[in-house]
Amino acid sequence: MPLKIIGAGYGRTGTNSLRLALETLGYRTHHMSQLMGDSVQDPFVWQRAYDNPGSHPDEWESVYGKYDAAIDWPTVTVYEQLLKKYPDAKVILTVRSAESWYKSMCNTIFKFFEDDTKQHPEHITNVITFQRSTMFDGYIKGDLSKIKNKEELCWIFDEHIKRVKALVPPENLLVLELGEGWSRLCEFLGCPVPEIPYPNTNSSGESFDLYIKSVFDALEKQNLCPTIGKTA
Repeated sequence: MPLKIIGAGYGRTGTNSLRLALETLGYRTHHMSQLMGDSVQDPFVWQRAYDNPGSHPDEWESVYGKYDAAIDWPTVTVYEQLLKKYPDAKVILTVRSAESWYKSMCNTIFKFFEDDTKQHPEHITNVITFQRSTMFDGYIKGDLSKIKNKEELCWIFDEHIKRVKALVPPENLLVLELGEGWSRLCEFLGCPVPEIPYPNTNSSGESFDLYIKSVFDALEKQNLCPTIGKTA
């Protein structure tokens, strides 16, 4: 199934809310939560693509085959490759200020990265390992001290936004501000505006903890998470 929508915005720019919005509009949407909560998905598909751009096996249908939209990490890491695979896809770039994005990352994902992966199921450990090595075009790799470099990460965040805007034709790109709502999204996709409020989720460290717990609950149902330790 070809992807109709590719998300080019970093996580913590409203991507979970966008996932719910797209699902409300009828799009089956891949998001980090799908990768983390589904042990069948191989995170190293994205790792191989990252390590060998242009020469890796075409494995995209193995992870995106049942979806027609994909947003958040790890999609954003390889969005340029995906645009070559799915040239007719529309691109949604979710944005916010770099400083507020960094603060949100520190309250959520970076805390999760700093956890001892030995306490996690193997699948989660593999996802974290892959993400540490590829996020921000490999800036972190094995050096978690780099997540403390606010100035550098904010620069990377802003540069990523500039690159997406330069790369994607304006008619195929929607730049969606955090908290913007339905109107421009529905216009861009040619969908009627739903008669329900735009989703607003995962906006704090507390709600991120609940999100992570839901991922572990999903793995527990697959008998892959017998013990849930501290996660955030």
